[in-house]
Amino acid sequence: MLITFESEVISVDREFGAGKVDAVHPSASLLTENPVAIVERSVVRKGSAELARSYLDYLYSEEAQEIAARHAIRPRSASVLARHRGVFKPITLFTVEEIFGSLAEAQKIHFRDGGVFDQIYTVR
Repeated sequence: MLITFESEVISVDREFGAGKVDAVHPSASLLTENPVAIVERSVVRKGSAELARSYLDYLYSEEAQEIAARHAIRPRSASVLARHRGVFKPITLFTVEEIFGSLAEAQKIHFRDGGVFDQIYTVR
């Protein structure tokens, strides 16, 4: 068994053929996104502030979300997601803050020594 990202499952299906590997898709999952930011000190030093801002504006555009979807990255755009509903299974996404209040609280409950992860992962 392998627990992995949705994009990896889609990539395996594309490479080996749909249905060649059994995949279980949860009905709900944690929303995880790659962070993006403009580092002011860097863009000022390199003179790339306008380019960096343009990239961030483009990143969440319909066109960029379409590119992401074609590369197995779940789009944030509802309209792009709808066009790719055959690829991306229906799933309810939630944030750490919605469930636990904060990342620190989730860390304390699940990943401290003896936490929920240790209890599940321990070989019995």
